Amino acid sequence: MHADKMKTPLLLIHGVADNNSGTYPLQSERYFNALKGLGAPVRLVMLPKESHGYRAKESIMHMLWEQDQWLDKHVKNKMKEEKKIENKKSKVKGK
Repeated sequence: MHADKMKTPLLLIHGVADNNSGTYPLQSERYFNALKGLGAPVRLVMLPKESHGYRAKESIMHMLWEQDQWLDKHVKNKMKEEKKIENKKSKVKGK
């Protein structure tokens, strides 16, 4: 209902066979499509043959890899950019 207000990068990881009544895969797909359609930074990863909890080693490793890539892109690089901006501001004030 508030996808238009979402500006924070979001990584959605969902099991294709999730049968938890509160978290069907269709919900993640719809949210992803709404956010993507509005231009929000979002990624959806669907893990095949996984339910609400992930069991396959491949799925767990893939999930960890996706999280690592996401953090590198949206946290680590963002912190570098913010530090550059702070350095530029302090140089301008020092002149």
